Amino acid sequence: MMRIQDRRLLLVPVFLLFLIPLNIYVIGDWIGTGIQWALFRYQDTSYGTSFITLFREIEYVTSGIIAGKSAVSISLWVAGAFLLVISLITLAMVIAEEMDEHIQVPGLMVIASGILLLLSCMAQYGPLLSGPAGFSIPVGIPLVWAVGWLIFVQNKMEQREDEEDPGVEGPSDE
Repeated sequence: MMRIQDRRLLLVPVFLLFLIPLNIYVIGDWIGTGIQWALFRYQDTSYGTSFITLFREIEYVTSGIIAGKSAVSISLWVAGAFLLVISLITLAMVIAEEMDEHIQVPGLMVIASGILLLLSCMAQYGPLLSGPAGFSIPVGIPLVWAVGWLIFVQNKMEQREDEEDPGVEGPSDE
């Protein structure tokens, strides 16, 4: 793994996580299909085509339109997406304030968000991501973990480089 010299570049892969599909799913016995990003989903069913934002999903759950395991699944997805947004903000703050010793925190937050997103898929479709409710292929979630790991190891990579190459020594006492 490579250390990224300009920490601002770490924001790019986290931002890209909001642009790539994280989950592809099939509802029931091909009643519908969908693609899910962190903050929205595109779904095509026999009832029509839908573009559903995270806020709309929260509204469905809080109003009782969606209940049971689907509500649990949506709640986990919302928690994972929220944590992903917070991790992006935290990473930006750590970089802006030059708090390199805390760079691992947003990395762990990104990894945790990926775990919540996977748990969401498992809550809906079962532990093997396949069942009577349909099946899920969490295509982007491994990438979420990889980006989190990339951020997490930056401090360790820098420490390893410092040990291998002590670099410039401090001022001499002459």
